[in-house]
Amino acid sequence: MNTPNKKEFLRLVKSYLDGTATPKQASTVEQYFDLFSTEPDILDTVDKTEVREIHDRLKSAIDARIDQEDKFHTVVPWKFLSVAASILLAATIGIYFYASRHSEVKQFSKPAMVADIAPGGNKAILTLSNGTKISLSDARNGKIANQNGTSIVKTNEGHLVYQSSASANTAAAYNSVETPKGGQYQLVLEDGTKVWLNAASSLKYPLTFDGKERKVELNGEAYFEVAHNKSKPFRVVTNHQVVEVLGTHFDINSYTDEPATKTSLLEGSVRVTSLGSNAKMVIRPGQQAVVSTTLPLSAITVKNIDIDEAVAWKNGYFMFDEESLESILRKIARWYDVDIQYKGLDAKNKLFFSGTLSRYSNVSKVLKKLELTESVHFKIEGRTILVMP
Repeated sequence: MNTPNKKEFLRLVKSYLDGTATPKQASTVEQYFDLFSTEPDILDTVDKTEVREIHDRLKSAIDARIDQEDKFHTVVPWKFLSVAASILLAATIGIYFYASRHSEVKQFSKPAMVADIAPGGNKAILTLSNGTKISLSDARNGKIANQNGTSIVKTNEGHLVYQSSASANTAAAYNSVETPKGGQYQLVLEDGTKVWLNAASSLKYPLTFDGKERKVELNGEAYFEVAHNKSKPFRVVTNHQVVEVLGTHFDINSYTDEPATKTSLLEGSVRVTSLGSNAKMVIRPGQQAVVSTTLPLSAITVKNIDIDEAVAWKNGYFMFDEESLESILRKIARWYDVDIQYKGLDAKNKLFFSGTLSRYSNVSKVLKKLELTESVHFKIEGRTILVMP
C-alpha cells in the first residue's frame, strides 16, 4: 500500500471511527496509526480535546476489530501492541504489531536487556580501479578522487557522485562500493542512475558506460532508479540472475543467506533471467520475480506484492507482513551488525510477525516490540542477541 498523506490519513481515521471505511482503508489506519505521531503538525487544526478523543476511540475501534478478527482465525489471537501509544505522544513507527503461531509456546519471564546497540548508518568502502580503498564515512565532502577524467565526489548529503568529462579516457576501469553490516550508502553513477545499497552489500560498476550496454554487478541488496537510455540497456548481474531494464525503479535482494533472489518492481518493466535455468520473465509494477538460490535451481516465479514492504529499508523502516522470525532476525543482524543465537527455541520458523518499525531505533526497542507478542524473548550479550521462548 502507499503511505497516505496527512490529510488523507485524517479522512481515513474519520471513516474508520464512523464504520464506513473499507477493509483496505481500515488496514491502512491500523498500519500507520503511530507513523503520523512523529509529524505532530498533522493535528494543527484539531482541538487537543478532540485529539485525545480520536486516540481513545481509535484504540477502542482497533481493539474491537482485532477481537472480531479473532473469531475467524485458527492461529493464536492477534494482540494489539500500541496500548501506550497516542497520535501525539507515541515515538515509535510501528503501531499495529502482531504475532501468529502455529504451535503453543511456553511462557517465561522476560530477561532484562542490560545492553543496547545503535542502528546502522552511512558507512561504505570505495575501491578504486587501482586498488586504493577509501572509507566514505571518513572522507571529507568534495572531490575525493579523479580517474581517467572522471571526478568522484562526496556530496554534503553523504552521497557518492560520478561526474565524467567530455575528455574522459574510455579505457575500461571499474570501481566498487561495499557496505559493511550496519552500513548503507547512496551513489549516482556516471549515467545518472541512482543506487541505494543496503547493509552487507556491494556494487561493482565501470567509471563510464561505454559500449552497447550498462552493466553492474551486485551482491546483497540495492534499490535502483535507472536513468533512461533506450539505446543502451542497463543490466544488473547477481549470483543467480540477470535483470535487464531501459530505465525504471526496482529493488533486488540477492543476499547469499536468503533462500531466493527477489526482484521487486516499482515503475516501468524489467526482464529477469535465471542463470540456473535460463528461464526469462518480464514483470510489471507491483510484481516480484523470485529465483530460488538452492539446488536444484527452479524456474522464475512471479507474485504480486506490497511494494512499500519491499523497499521499506530504503525509507528507514522495517516492515513485516506475516514474516517469519528467522527472516526478521536476518535483517536485524545485518542492520545492527549482530550475531543471532537461538537458545531453546526449536520452532523459529513457526513464529510470524506483522508491523512497521523505525530502522533508526536502538535494537532493544525493536526487540521489545517483538517481545510484546509474548511469543519470544531476547537477551543482548555484547554484539550477540540470544533468542529464547
